[in-house]
Amino acid sequence: MRLRRSKEPNPGRKAQEIDLVRGVDKFVILLFAVSLIVSLAVAGVMTALRDFKFYDVMPLVAAPFFVIGVFWYVTSKRWYFFLAIAALLVALYFGAGVRNFVVLFFIGFVLVGTPGVVAVVEVLQRLIFYKVLGAVEYMNVKERLNMTERVVGFLFNVPHDLDSRNVTMDYNLKRASIPWKEVLETMYMGFMIGTFLWIYMTMNPSFMDAGILESPVYVFSIVLYIPVLVMPWSIFRSLNVRIETKYREFTLYSGIKETLKRMVIPIFAAFLFVLTAVNKNGLVTVMSFIVLSVVINMVIILLMSVYYYRFFEAGIVDDIVSRWKEFRPVPLLVTVGAKDPATNLGNLPGTPVRDLADYGTMEFPDD
Repeated sequence: MRLRRSKEPNPGRKAQEIDLVRGVDKFVILLFAVSLIVSLAVAGVMTALRDFKFYDVMPLVAAPFFVIGVFWYVTSKRWYFFLAIAALLVALYFGAGVRNFVVLFFIGFVLVGTPGVVAVVEVLQRLIFYKVLGAVEYMNVKERLNMTERVVGFLFNVPHDLDSRNVTMDYNLKRASIPWKEVLETMYMGFMIGTFLWIYMTMNPSFMDAGILESPVYVFSIVLYIPVLVMPWSIFRSLNVRIETKYREFTLYSGIKETLKRMVIPIFAAFLFVLTAVNKNGLVTVMSFIVLSVVINMVIILLMSVYYYRFFEAGIVDDIVSRWKEFRPVPLLVTVGAKDPATNLGNLPGTPVRDLADYGTMEFPDD
């Protein structure tokens, strides 16, 4: 089927002008940028002028999330979280006998930085949601695609033979509890992407020479960046954003999921890195490091997911739904017998109702 190309100078522009970013989101962006610049500068000075290796300064690279986490706890008036974190660390020290201050520092760092990561994820969702929908809407009916539309088409793997104009979503989302099925899927994606990226980085021969396998546990603080790659796309799954046609539908989340999976296709390279690491450090050391990496990655993504669905998702969903009428004032595709009452012409007064009994029945002999 050949789709009719749009001659509009910039179709989809109105959707891309819908702005969900609030004043606090702009401040979070500014706070993250300033914190990252300062952290990288301090890390550079420490590695250049002092006897610090690159993995010694990894907590500094992840420090912006810690700063934003403190900001979120304060502005949301959830001071009791600080007390709970302090009580947990004290219990680990005195009750569980954890005397390693590096481990205690890492646990506290992650717990404080978790809402910071999720706050950044929410800002990214607010920035991209309607811009993605605006790019997808006329993607397959335009004469020429701009760079944004090409990138969106690649990331979301939108089929070229699909009439992409009827973009819709479920705009009555109400959560009664944390959707554990979606949490598990997010953890799966985090495992796929995070584990291979971590292997590419830590098992790289140049990093191995720096002794990263013997580094303290706080080196894993850099893993806080992995949810930023995985979680922003979850809003498209939560709202079931999709392209509907008369014959089939295409969900945007399924497209981005396939693209993210393709990022970890070079398994052979990761396998070579692991073999090199085993040759230098021994099988037990390397496998222990990989298992510890996977466990920490999974725990961090689980923690982020719980925070996101508990404290952040409802707000961004409400804002998206409240602006939906600007994007789609009326349903684009209407038909008789549609499941959605808003797009079912059979609900209009005076619409003839077909009596299917007029067709009779067909009977076939048993033999």
